[in-house]
Amino acid sequence: MQLVLDSPKEVWFDTVGNCGTIDLSVQWWRIPLYLACSASALAQYRFPHVDYWRGLSVQLVGYEVQFQIFQALMKRQSRDFLDTASSNTAGAIAAVVFASILQRTVDNVAYYYHARVLQRHKGKFSPFGEFCYKMSEIYIRITNCLGFGKKNDVVYLRMAAKLKEQREEMENPAHSRTEIMLTLEEEMVFIEAIVQAEDLNIWALLMPTVYQLVPGSLIARLWFNVIFPPLLSTEETTIVSDVIDGTNNFSSFTIPLVTPFQNDEVNIGAALLVVAASLALGLLIGFVIVEQATLFLKKVFCRKTDDNLTASESRLERQKSERKDARHFFSHTINENNFESVEALSESIQDDEENGYDENPMAEQAQKEVHFE
Repeated sequence: MQLVLDSPKEVWFDTVGNCGTIDLSVQWWRIPLYLACSASALAQYRFPHVDYWRGLSVQLVGYEVQFQIFQALMKRQSRDFLDTASSNTAGAIAAVVFASILQRTVDNVAYYYHARVLQRHKGKFSPFGEFCYKMSEIYIRITNCLGFGKKNDVVYLRMAAKLKEQREEMENPAHSRTEIMLTLEEEMVFIEAIVQAEDLNIWALLMPTVYQLVPGSLIARLWFNVIFPPLLSTEETTIVSDVIDGTNNFSSFTIPLVTPFQNDEVNIGAALLVVAASLALGLLIGFVIVEQATLFLKKVFCRKTDDNLTASESRLERQKSERKDARHFFSHTINENNFESVEALSESIQDDEENGYDENPMAEQAQKEVHFE
């Protein structure tokens, strides 16, 4: 602007009226445009292309709830920020709830695939488990054929057959094999498969969503208001003089006064504060809803007791559950800076080692048997 315009400031204020003239609620391309912008945000977070559908679905749910509630309240709340606060809070809550449902669904479906390829389960699954495994395998092969899947997933599918064959040979007393042999490349693929078998972290879905729920136009306007400070709002006021002129009429004159109310351009900072606070509040409320609903469903449908477990096994089961819940919620965490918390965890592990109880005996056995060339 400085290079091509003689007076950038005057031109800027003359073209301010061009902003906000499109009614997005009646445009068919509103959602496709938002998804395109959301895909670019996922690229900034280096989101895997094969998992874009997860991020885009959570972003779309949060945006649509935010947009529809804002459209419903904007006419009633035209002089305050209640419409912005309410829509952002509802959008964040919807995003958390949907992301939690999606995360649980993906983990439950992927469980059968990882249990089969990592040799964690012997024999066949139930019909539902076999269906989930087949769907996961077909999805991996299709995404690789289309060019945006992970090549190591296909490599490990082929390697899984080799691992299964070698394990069966080891378990056969008549066979001479005593260990599983892997090359260096197969070792790297094997480690990557173990990492991918971990539960999906819900924040991997929520961070790009929260990023998109913040209106980029507000941030842009805040930046341009620093470059081009907005003009103060004024209004004309008529003042009647007490002095009577020769015609026996009161004299009056008009003067401009600065209004005590700030215009929308000056209120950008306040709007951003409302957006930040309402999104944070929505995330907290959403996690509380998900956590309480999860606990309620567990009490109703999972009435499993620890009567048949020893004290050590029961404690380890609770620790495993807490570590898993730490990936789902915000309240189940171990404070690494708290010495008592870390000391209690280390003492528990030492007691388990002294008692000879292993949390995952199959993993320890596999670690002893697998040999890397």
